[in-house]
Amino acid sequence: AVVSTQNTGEDADSFIANKAYNSARAVYAYTLTVFPLKKSIWMRAAFFEKNHGSVEQYEALLQKAVTHCPKAEVLWLMRAKSKWLAGNVPEARSTLNDAFGANPNSEEIWIAAITLESKNNEHERARKLLQKAPVLCVDTTASLIRQ
Repeated sequence: AVVSTQNTGEDADSFIANKAYNSARAVYAYTLTVFPLKKSIWMRAAFFEKNHGSVEQYEALLQKAVTHCPKAEVLWLMRAKSKWLAGNVPEARSTLNDAFGANPNSEEIWIAAITLESKNNEHERARKLLQKAPVLCVDTTASLIRQ
């Protein structure tokens, strides 16, 4: 059988429509072995797990995703947000720190890190991050600190 990203989406959607979630999960798992560097498939699989799996399955998938696609900022941000929403601020912080390693000049990751600290009343940490942030995102994030 020929595996293509289009077939994957159609096959997974068909299984999901029939509530055959384990089959959809298997389609994604197999397709990701064939196309491990394909961000779009990781995204589809992540949204599937978010909607039909457990938090643990979602986060495990995102961990694999960022290993295979470290430049995909959105995958890092999804993982960090999941950790934060689960109340695990240290893990969210660690995820964003790892994201910086792969994407040091990502405005989105800088903003997420500063926002995480600000929303958790860690204003000194937020200020320190803001001081280190590239000039690109200083205007955007400065308003977050003042809130």
